[in-house]
Amino acid sequence: MLKSFIVNNIRELEQLEQKLYESMDKTLSQISSEITSNYSQTLFSKMKFGGIGFDPLNSMRELNIIEQINQSFTYLASFYALEVLFTEFPELAPFKLNLGTAPGSDIESECGELSAEVFASVTPTNNQKLKKDIDKVLATEARLKFVFFICPNFELGRQPQLERDNVVVWALRGANKL
Repeated sequence: MLKSFIVNNIRELEQLEQKLYESMDKTLSQISSEITSNYSQTLFSKMKFGGIGFDPLNSMRELNIIEQINQSFTYLASFYALEVLFTEFPELAPFKLNLGTAPGSDIESECGELSAEVFASVTPTNNQKLKKDIDKVLATEARLKFVFFICPNFELGRQPQLERDNVVVWALRGANKL
C-alpha cells in the first residue's frame, strides 16, 4: 500500500501522528486481552503472523505487530524530521512525505530544493543504513540533502561526525526518550 502525503503545516503533521498513536493504543488493548487468554506460543504466533496489530495510519486495517512496530518507528522518525524541517525551513513547505515503499525520497520539498531520507534503527551503521541513505539522497537533484534517524544513545540534533559529501545528518528524539 503506497502512502504519499503532502503535508502543508504542523497541524496536518499532528493529525498523522495522532492516527499512529491510535493504532498503537488499539494494539495495546488487543495485547492486554490476548495475554490472559492464550498460551505464549499462540500469542507469539499471532504477533508474528497476524491477529495482533494494526496499520500505523489506519487502525481499522489489521497488520502483524512486528510490521506495525517497524513501520510505526519509521513513520515517527519521518514525523519528527518534518517537525525539524517546518522549523528550520518553513519557506520550503509544503513537504511530500513518502512512507513505506512509496517512490522518491522519504521527504521532499514540493519546490524540489530539499530531499531527505529517514530511518529508525538500533545503530546508524546497522545494515549500512546510514551509508545507503546518504548515497540515495546524493543521487537526487535537491540543493539541501538530509538523513534523519532515530537511534538509542544519540542526542537530538546535527551529527557532523556522521556527515559526508554535504549531506546533513540529524539525530531525532532518542529512541529511549520518545
